[in-house]
Amino acid sequence: MNATRDGYVVDVAYPGHFHRETMPLWLHATATALGFGAPDPARSYRWCELGCGGGLNTLLAAATNPLGEFVGVDFNAAQLEPARNAASDARLANVEFVAADVDMFARGQPAAGFDFIVLHGIWSWVSRETQLALRNAVARLLRPGGIAYVGYMCHPGASSMAAIGKLLREHARHLPGSSADKVRAGLRLLRDLADAGSGFVAEHPGIARQIEAMEREPAGYLAHEFLSDHWQPQHAADTIRDFAAAGCGWIGSAVPLENIDALSVPGNVQPLLRGLPSAPLAETVRDLARNQSQRRDLFQRDPAPLSPQRHIAALDAIAFAALPGAPRAGGLTFDTRIGPVPGPAEIFDPLLRALAEGPRRFGELRRLPAFTDAPGLLNQALQALTWSGCAHPLRGDDAPAPSCDAIDALLRESAAVAPRGRWRTAPTFGTALPATTP
Repeated sequence: MNATRDGYVVDVAYPGHFHRETMPLWLHATATALGFGAPDPARSYRWCELGCGGGLNTLLAAATNPLGEFVGVDFNAAQLEPARNAASDARLANVEFVAADVDMFARGQPAAGFDFIVLHGIWSWVSRETQLALRNAVARLLRPGGIAYVGYMCHPGASSMAAIGKLLREHARHLPGSSADKVRAGLRLLRDLADAGSGFVAEHPGIARQIEAMEREPAGYLAHEFLSDHWQPQHAADTIRDFAAAGCGWIGSAVPLENIDALSVPGNVQPLLRGLPSAPLAETVRDLARNQSQRRDLFQRDPAPLSPQRHIAALDAIAFAALPGAPRAGGLTFDTRIGPVPGPAEIFDPLLRALAEGPRRFGELRRLPAFTDAPGLLNQALQALTWSGCAHPLRGDDAPAPSCDAIDALLRESAAVAPRGRWRTAPTFGTALPATTP
């Protein structure tokens, strides 16, 4: 078997990963928090993952969101088989896995057929030709008002990793064996280089920590991350303009904290963001300020900003609940990219106490004394709680999710789709939680 196809690693399986930011309920709540109308997951909708790998993300989305119709697409047919078998065994009827190149898939689908399209771990790993095919697929398939999610490695935080990737790929050219064997050998060379006093490692202290992190990862994961011919970090400005050409405007980050400068940008940098003339420029400044290495961008087809009145009404309709293990009172400290950021007790204590008593709609929480005249503050506080894993939006429907028990059994017992014991379904929240959650 060839190690690569179109420059992408295919001879070893990509380990199963789950990304909470791609779930329909998360996408809806985050877009609403940003002030944009979004498809309602409490009604029927269609969701598609382009480049779904082994399909774990798509499986979990379908199992926990029974009103949606889910499609996972990947060009590696062999990688999809375990996911298809899992869906069949669990009698999960609202999911389909399609083995196809992205342009072939897009041509075979009705135009404007999806409310949500997500791409994670593909945009910065493929050729420019494939990037354009992905962009064109989003342009053809996303409905007006629909949300696209694009997760990718970015400059400047990942810039130095380009040198590591080049070393691993060049070393792999001279080795026999699988991509997993090659990346293990390359990692040993990288370790020897670091231990020998490499000037590159000395000049970039973060590289030593990155090498240590890589040594803890499965070889299959590293092979997919670094041995693909086209891997390179992307500039946010270029990606934003790419999707603008597809009729999709950038509306913010799927990581709620990154939409709040006070919690994600160093204080001395925040004034520099005022008055910048474009999103591409402002996001470039933010990436430099955070030393951002990975982005999770949200785009909307024909962006639909809400009026202040409609924004409040849309927020008021969202119900939140405390996640298992969340603190029941007090202040918080958020461990952010810019360091520890305090969450004052006068803001978070009443919110945590209310959620500890049971689910609350945004409109109910607005009546708490701390937020009666400050819905914007409540919006930001709930985004911070969601990001930190203390709270989560609730599904707005009561449709049963009968396949979750079978999917949970698969996650406990089989490594074919996912590492054993990593995740469990949480259908009340339309997502999955770490299996270690109380």
